Amino acid sequence: MSDLALNVTWQNILRECESENIPHTRAIVSPSKWHDEIIESLANIILGSYRPSHPDLLIAGSTDKAPDIDTCRNLIQDIALRPLESDKRLAVIMNAGRLNQNAGNSLLKLSEEPPSHAYILFLMDDAKFFLGTLKSRSRFSVLISDESFDSAKPPETESEWLEWLSGKRDNASIASDLDSWTNYAVREKDFMLADKIYRLKLINDRKNLSAAIMSDMIILTLKDKEGSNEIEDIFNDIW
Repeated sequence: MSDLALNVTWQNILRECESENIPHTRAIVSPSKWHDEIIESLANIILGSYRPSHPDLLIAGSTDKAPDIDTCRNLIQDIALRPLESDKRLAVIMNAGRLNQNAGNSLLKLSEEPPSHAYILFLMDDAKFFLGTLKSRSRFSVLISDESFDSAKPPETESEWLEWLSGKRDNASIASDLDSWTNYAVREKDFMLADKIYRLKLINDRKNLSAAIMSDMIILTLKDKEGSNEIEDIFNDIW
């Protein structure tokens, strides 16, 4: 089994796909060593099969270089065409975190309103410069390798939670803690805990919630050892 297959965020992506909850526009940040496997797996799911020369698999850019504006414009034209072998088409934008402003802007309409048969994947190893306008139009996921991120055990006792709460300042530091706790849960094979943390991370990434509200949500969800406090029960109205 590959390292990617053991990644809890990737497992959640695959579960989404199995339930046919496949977004037409997705952005994935992961170590570059996983990119080929990600493309192959999603092509198998979306197109029904995979080979590098599949006529409905359109790849723009490379692991070394983001596509330029002309390549992006050609991709927009190609993805609009009817599928040749599958009933869908999958476009992969490599190195999406390094798209320049013009190339990125040319993909805005496609990412927001792709053709009904089209699926868009922005793939990158670093999202620092990924355009916010594209990120906001994508289901955004970060896959972290055990090699690249230390794990930490989530707080357990009342005093540990109080100490954690007193140290929080912004959503970025909360996101860092959630990543670290997820890695710990996966290493301990506590996948129920990992799934809870993953859902909290989705909310922190996608919702305009203050750090204070996000901290309260985390404590209400994770502090209860019996698992009675579920996100859907506590904050059902934001899903």
